[in-house]
Amino acid sequence: MSEVSVSPVAGEVPRRSLRDRRTLSRILPAVVFAVVAIAFPAFEGGDAYVMFTATQALVYGLAIISLNLLIGFGGQISLGHAGLLAIGGYTGALLAIHVSGIPVPVEILAAGAVTAAVGFLLGLPTGRLRGHYLAIVTLGFGVAVPQIALNWTSLTDGRTGLTVPPPQIGNTIFPTPTELYYFSLIVLAVSLLAIFSMLASSTGRAFAAVRDSEPAAAAMGINVTATKVVLFTVSAFFAGVAGDLNAHLQGLVSPDSFPFSLSLFFFAAVVVGGLASVWGSLAGAIVLAVIEAKTSSSSGYEPVILGGAVVVLLLLLPGGLARLPATVLQAARRVGARGRGVRHAPLETP
Repeated sequence: MSEVSVSPVAGEVPRRSLRDRRTLSRILPAVVFAVVAIAFPAFEGGDAYVMFTATQALVYGLAIISLNLLIGFGGQISLGHAGLLAIGGYTGALLAIHVSGIPVPVEILAAGAVTAAVGFLLGLPTGRLRGHYLAIVTLGFGVAVPQIALNWTSLTDGRTGLTVPPPQIGNTIFPTPTELYYFSLIVLAVSLLAIFSMLASSTGRAFAAVRDSEPAAAAMGINVTATKVVLFTVSAFFAGVAGDLNAHLQGLVSPDSFPFSLSLFFFAAVVVGGLASVWGSLAGAIVLAVIEAKTSSSSGYEPVILGGAVVVLLLLLPGGLARLPATVLQAARRVGARGRGVRHAPLETP
């Protein structure tokens, strides 16, 4: 009996090509970010201000990713994320000051856990809200936390704030900007592994289902309210970790460190980076942190310049910075195919 050759199913190659592009879109940003982040101090490590700005971008990046978990991956609006950052910062500062020799990993986990508990309590009432009602409640939370810190002087020293020592593991202290940068990078990398693992699990799929349609998610058997509470708790945990890192970076935690404008800064970075994009959030954090640093001596024009930059970026890239690689690749493919008369389907957002 002669063998019968089976022709490939129509569309198999395009599907494989699409899978390859999706895999590349997931791996390439991680590789590029890792290489650039690890090598960066080799070129700029001697400049303390540049290293401070770079570390600030990493810390802001984690805070913005935690907010994007709420907004982009879960569809829940929050305008008070700086309040969660403040809780993590104060928790870490109090532990570093009053618990002698506490290892900084334990301190970071404690700061994240305390902030997660607050996020859980915040999620209980807000889990039943949506849209502008949810935005107003979170706005009130973000405004209230610095005021509580200002008036709870026995714990927070009021407007004077708390002086935070450098992070320490055993006898090893991280006092220099470069050491603190690498330490923050390690914490960010571990956090990203945890976040990507969660998003790939059934919990992450439940977040996306609630974001896309709450009635449809409920029809599939998902407890919408419980999912929102879990989402707030997880987001708060990583915001608390970022708050602790920020406290060590700044060396001081005070009510003035967490104005409402910081919550708006995080919200803008999520939009500029791209909704439901972890790497877009990091890109948005880096771009806006650099703009903030460059305009810090602009005699009060910093908010105007920062706001203008946000408008320009959104006009050029309506889908956020996460769309930039796909836009560049699509433009390159069009240029390459123009001479051959070939039309390609648009690339998906990474």
